[in-house]
Amino acid sequence: MSVVLRNAQRAVPVRRAPLRRAVTAAHGLCHLLGYRHDTKPEWEQMYQKEVQILEELNRLTGSRLRPLTAGLF
Repeated sequence: MSVVLRNAQRAVPVRRAPLRRAVTAAHGLCHLLGYRHDTKPEWEQMYQKEVQILEELNRLTGSRLRPLTAGLF
């Protein structure tokens, strides 16, 4: 099982499985924007961007999605 899939399963409950794609997409978007999570300072920046993206999605959908990298460091 890939790290991305494992993290998505941990971040989003099974009953909300379709939303895993949204969490994974937000994470991937951050990478496309140049964010990384190799060091704690990089992770903090990427985590904040993921939170920002997912907060807007949560506001629009009524979900409570969390970033894939929650608790990485």
